[in-house]
Amino acid sequence: MALEIVGVERKVTVGPEPGMKFMAKLKKGRKVPMTQIYKDVTDLSSLSRGDIKNTVDNLWLVIGKYLADGRDVDLGEFGEFKISISAKAVDTLEEVTAETIRRPRVIYRMGKELRNLLEDTPKVLGSLDMKGYKSRKSTEQENP
Repeated sequence: MALEIVGVERKVTVGPEPGMKFMAKLKKGRKVPMTQIYKDVTDLSSLSRGDIKNTVDNLWLVIGKYLADGRDVDLGEFGEFKISISAKAVDTLEEVTAETIRRPRVIYRMGKELRNLLEDTPKVLGSLDMKGYKSRKSTEQENP
């Protein structure tokens, strides 16, 4: 298991030396659908796939209920979910209403154990041929 990274060119507009720079970018794989997660957890446990699906589905319902009540949800070493809103600024307290809320969102903060797992995961340089990005090969050809 390793995180695949690529080098990409980006415009840096702040700092002592702004301009075009290269930085690491995570090369993401395909999304893992819930059906695959159900299958993988079933393979690791003595429970049936239906039991796993029911438990996970109910967990999300309960988490959603707590968030809708304005409560933070602490899932231990997995992390924490918090509800947040952004709102339009108005001139007086009387103008603050539900209509001034632009959008609610959920903020996820990973737990220490998950953070350590990701930090300890090896990082490898992947294929530099990504659509829409300048590769190291094309950069070397431009600047021999």
